[in-house]
Amino acid sequence: MLKKLALKLKAFREIIHHFENPWLTLMLRSGWLRLPVFPYRLKVRDQSFHMLARPSRATMSDLFVLREVFIQETYRDVLPLLSKRPLRIVDVGANLGSFTIWLHRRHGVAEAHCFEPEPTSFRLCRYNLAANDCPFAEVAPKAVGGQRRQLMMRVNTSRPGGNSIYASVGAGEDVREVEVVAFGEWLNTVPSNFDLLKLDCEGAEWEIATTLLPQQAARFPIVVAEIHDDPAGKFRVDEFPRLMEKFGFKTVRWDGHAQGLYLGART
Repeated sequence: MLKKLALKLKAFREIIHHFENPWLTLMLRSGWLRLPVFPYRLKVRDQSFHMLARPSRATMSDLFVLREVFIQETYRDVLPLLSKRPLRIVDVGANLGSFTIWLHRRHGVAEAHCFEPEPTSFRLCRYNLAANDCPFAEVAPKAVGGQRRQLMMRVNTSRPGGNSIYASVGAGEDVREVEVVAFGEWLNTVPSNFDLLKLDCEGAEWEIATTLLPQQAARFPIVVAEIHDDPAGKFRVDEFPRLMEKFGFKTVRWDGHAQGLYLGART
């Protein structure tokens, strides 16, 4: 009970201190006011962000993602590991485009390949990247896995950050046909090395990691991923760091639990 209260107070402080129109933002968060999308404006340090997102009361809401990426800076541990030049990155599970936008503002990105299969998130991602001066980013309305295929994915749930290609679909639910790109095959179509691979793909990180060839993994000096339970049930969550060590990555950060962050750098 006390932990939940502390989290709510923390969210309240973050909204009050960093969001324009904080009381309107809180009304949308509480459900007192309902809108399909809302133009959130945030200010962190000397940086301003304009993000179009979906207000929701759900735990995995867009507002949660904005706070996590821009205010709490969940990915900040990657910054000391980066080369000084503008980066070339792959963003799997781009959602609203938050990670690519944050990284560009904090370091500089020259080229970004973003993948987002959920239709509404894809459109919001394209808008947000353009609105936040990221013309270098290409967004594909596709999921990424280990094997190429077509599937039906549940979409537009109350938890847009939790959409997964593995979720079972019930009768009457909103679904869309989604193309899944085989990551290894896609890499073979894109020349040269990258600076960073980011994975937040609700379980597909296992499929990607177990089908990746060593020479393909070697094209990335840094991997940062949110780790979920293995949908196939072959691996425990705590086995992901050892899996990446086989590709030559040294674990820099590992939260040690499902939905925790893994950060690996090539030795």
